Amino acid sequence: MTACFLGEHSLFLMLIATGHYMLAIVATLYVAVAIYYYFRLVRSMFVGEATEKAPVSSSVGLRFALAASAIMTLVVGIYPEPFLQMAQRSLMK
Repeated sequence: MTACFLGEHSLFLMLIATGHYMLAIVATLYVAVAIYYYFRLVRSMFVGEATEKAPVSSSVGLRFALAASAIMTLVVGIYPEPFLQMAQRSLMK
């Protein structure tokens, strides 16, 4: 979530630097509405009452998806260079 807000911040700075003030205002209004909905979700997750008391069933597919995402998060976090190069190559095309 923080990365999203940092990206939006740099986008706003670029819009203002290039003189696109109306687009920056529209984007700011959009972000204000989005923050309202994001924080409603966060509030319901941490403050709201649980609607379902049963634990989540642990299937093989769920375990595989969690393990794959955890492994890829570690790999990209420890050695991001190939992924950054791949992203840069895709921008050059």
